[in-house]
Amino acid sequence: MAKDLVRTRQYVKRFIEMKSHLSAVSLKMQTIRSQEAMTQAMKGVTKAMVAINKQVSVPALQKMMTEFMKESERSEMTQEMVGEAMDSAFEEDGMAAEEDAVVDQVLAELGIQQADAAPEVPSEQPMKSEEGRSEAAQVEADPSMSELEARLNNLRRS
Repeated sequence: MAKDLVRTRQYVKRFIEMKSHLSAVSLKMQTIRSQEAMTQAMKGVTKAMVAINKQVSVPALQKMMTEFMKESERSEMTQEMVGEAMDSAFEEDGMAAEEDAVVDQVLAELGIQQADAAPEVPSEQPMKSEEGRSEAAQVEADPSMSELEARLNNLRRS
């Protein structure tokens, strides 16, 4: 009885192993089938490409593309020239001033002043500020600036 039990367990183990081997073989067969289908599809594509190559002349196609690009560039330049001519023909004398006024109005609504965008370049002579003091007097009011001015003057004397 014990021998029968051991033998039965071995048979069950072998059956499980055989089942796993059969599953592996089944998966390999499925992979081979899909590879065969891909091979057949590639054969069809190759035949189609050969037929198209026989019908289409590559140099002629390249020549057509080059001509198309040239004509497209000419068309763009002509369109740009016509646009500029139309703009200059319909432009009025006061239009630039009107455009500046609209830009100033929009900037004023946003709280931006054009004078703030580009600060003035300082000149050699001190300019009078809005309060009537010169910039030199304003610099002297700042202790770090006055110290830098003193150093600069010492270097100039040397």
